[in-house]
Amino acid sequence: YNLLFIVDASQTAGIFPIDVEKMGIDILCFTGHKSLFAPQGIGGIYIKENLNIRPLKSGGTGIKTFSKNQPLEMPTLLEAGTLNTPGIAGLNAGIKFIQKVGIENIKNHELSLMWKFYSLIKDLPGLKIYGDFSTPERAPIVTINIKDFSSEDVAEELLSTYNIVTRAGGHCAPLLHKAFGTERIGAIRFSFGFFNTIDEVLYTANAIKKIVLENN
Repeated sequence: YNLLFIVDASQTAGIFPIDVEKMGIDILCFTGHKSLFAPQGIGGIYIKENLNIRPLKSGGTGIKTFSKNQPLEMPTLLEAGTLNTPGIAGLNAGIKFIQKVGIENIKNHELSLMWKFYSLIKDLPGLKIYGDFSTPERAPIVTINIKDFSSEDVAEELLSTYNIVTRAGGHCAPLLHKAFGTERIGAIRFSFGFFNTIDEVLYTANAIKKIVLENN
């Protein structure tokens, strides 16, 4: 059908191996501050060779200073203005860390924490868990709501009482929340990283149990 296959790997880059050629990916977009251990404000885009796209921004590149247009060569075609050099250095360090530890080791650790957390909370009354847990290959996140409580209120309770940091609200995905019927309350996302521990998972699951029991 002459379509482009564009993949958003924000939640998977750094956890799951990605082979753009074997997977037939034309364009791959990723952020650095999640599982690539980079600072905020840095990300990347892979574009298949000989695939032409229009730059979002244009400006000085330092390559062809007197040209009013972006250079046609990649990657400078997409590099308008001053590069985020500290961010690039941080992303480079994060990738080197992943290569040293091993991406399979990172994935196995994060998924083991996620599955343990899921098993401890999945049968709590009044708790709604979103997503497909029928396959072992999934992002190491668990997104929930407790009854029809505001996700922001639950997240604030977790933070102020238990010192647990979560992401609440719309998660930059308004259409998904419309499909779930959670536009008003949002949802609470627990993201498990390589530096989390099993003790933290047990503590967090216990905190969720207390909040649920206090409101039943």
